[in-house]
Amino acid sequence: MVTLTMRKAMWAATGILGLVIAGGCSPDGPKLYPVKGQVFFDNQPAEGANVVLHSAQATEGPNALIPSGIVQADGSFTLRTHPYGDGAPPGEYKVVITWYPPDARELENPRSKLPAKYGNPARTPLTAVVKDGPTELEPFRISAK
Repeated sequence: MVTLTMRKAMWAATGILGLVIAGGCSPDGPKLYPVKGQVFFDNQPAEGANVVLHSAQATEGPNALIPSGIVQADGSFTLRTHPYGDGAPPGEYKVVITWYPPDARELENPRSKLPAKYGNPARTPLTAVVKDGPTELEPFRISAK
């Protein structure tokens, strides 16, 4: 026969076990900090351009953290690191920016509106440093020349 005291002890043990299991299941991700910036092409906002940061220290691979963002009408962007959320881990980065037309998926061979070097992490001259804290990057000013 289970007494009231035994029943309370079993419920307490079940609750503690549940907390331990739930605590062990929480996804631990990298520490991310808010990052914002701007992109201009020939002094005009590059609305719709895609900004991607590639770590200058780490090798690329399936577990690489690759913060990215889309440029808004005013030229501004904020970064998000999938699947962890808004922001980027601190560090040094090579910055890749591509800007395809809105109908690029319908085109057979779409081309970025920006010079090709900006779309290649090995060739891009653009760099960024994300600090341990909120970071506002210097505007990226790209020219067709």
